[in-house]
Amino acid sequence: MISIDQSLFYQLINFLLLMVILNLILYRPIRNILKERSSKIAQLEQEAQKAHSDMVQKEQDYQNKLQQARKDGFEQKNQFKLQGQEEEKNLLQEANQKVEAELAQNRQKITKQIEEARQKLSGEVTSFSQEIAQKILGRTV
Repeated sequence: MISIDQSLFYQLINFLLLMVILNLILYRPIRNILKERSSKIAQLEQEAQKAHSDMVQKEQDYQNKLQQARKDGFEQKNQFKLQGQEEEKNLLQEANQKVEAELAQNRQKITKQIEEARQKLSGEVTSFSQEIAQKILGRTV
């Protein structure tokens, strides 16, 4: 049978002393290391989430700036296109005015030349008619 004597108390004191010593030497440092590791992991997770949110924000800013740049570029392209069309219209208008002026000037020159030719020919009509009559009749008139 089991006898309860002083050795039981020594073993009980030995067990409690061993628990205190192991707690001080082994268990507390391990628990502290685990706490530090879990806090470091939590901190790194927060930093990773912050970095991810920053990345998402920067990407969104980039997309917004890219969209704004495209919009500005499209507006600038349309503005240049309108300026080009206006310039083309002005150049065509100037060219048409020059052509019309030259055409009017040439018409005046041609009209003047026709009038001069008529005057010159009207003075010579009688001599031409006499020459033609002589050729047709074969004698002088």
